[in-house]
Amino acid sequence: MLDHSVPREFEIGDEVALTGTVTTMLPSGRAKVNIPSYDPPYSVDPPPKTRAGDKVVLVGDIIRIDRKDDKLTVRIDCGGIITVGRSAVTRLRKYRGSSSR
Repeated sequence: MLDHSVPREFEIGDEVALTGTVTTMLPSGRAKVNIPSYDPPYSVDPPPKTRAGDKVVLVGDIIRIDRKDDKLTVRIDCGGIITVGRSAVTRLRKYRGSSSR
């Protein structure tokens, strides 16, 4: 489960959620989503009955951290890789490495 508080420090493998706003519904059924600090719009398969203006949550894992530019590269679960500012992260679940058995 994702925590509702977002810590200052991120680590590779942390699961994050990004909230985007649907800007356009495409004829194919996909949606263009505007994600804060990411340009251009990102295309996703939206939940049923989604309309322009609705919020959608994209979940993914951090695969790269650029501390100098304060950006995170996230592999989105629905496919694709995007780089966003830390402020775009709305929720986080810290990565817990597998314990030795």
